[in-house]
Amino acid sequence: MSVFQVLLLTCFMTLMVTGHKSCSRNAGLMKSIQYQLKLVEDNDGKCDGTGRVSESGKVAFMAKNSATLQNVPAKSAVAYNTVITNLGNGFDKSTGIFTAPSNGVYIFSWTVLTHAGKSFYTYLSLNGNLITRNYAGATGVADHISSSQNAVIELKRDDKVFVKVQDGYTGQYMFNNDWSSFSGYKL
Repeated sequence: MSVFQVLLLTCFMTLMVTGHKSCSRNAGLMKSIQYQLKLVEDNDGKCDGTGRVSESGKVAFMAKNSATLQNVPAKSAVAYNTVITNLGNGFDKSTGIFTAPSNGVYIFSWTVLTHAGKSFYTYLSLNGNLITRNYAGATGVADHISSSQNAVIELKRDDKVFVKVQDGYTGQYMFNNDWSSFSGYKL
């Protein structure tokens, strides 16, 4: 072999090895890109570029009371003032009103525990209109009564959902802390 042929063969082999390394680097890059695309696809197009799923777009809240509520007037909104979760920042603890941050189907649930001999009748309100009722009545009962209700509602952005004391009734007694709560989330 001539020096020229050896030099040419060396250049060719170097190019093959370098090209092969480049291919393996490209394969790793390709796998990374495929992984990122899968994350974006699996999470409705929401990816922050670091491989973590972005929290934007998620809507969920849960709140409870820090104090027992007694003698709440009819038609009053029940203010749940201790927030456990508030993804999307739609729940206002000062008013107890959830304002939908986006259009969609939402699930709501609330539970009331009332004292023996008392009642606390409520309903879920959408923009001031009754959706469904919750009857927690322990009158004539020697123990506390708990009552829960759920609703599936299609909302538009800025719709307001909250729990109200039933018209014509005073909310006599609702236990606080972990006994009575209001929650919701977007499907």
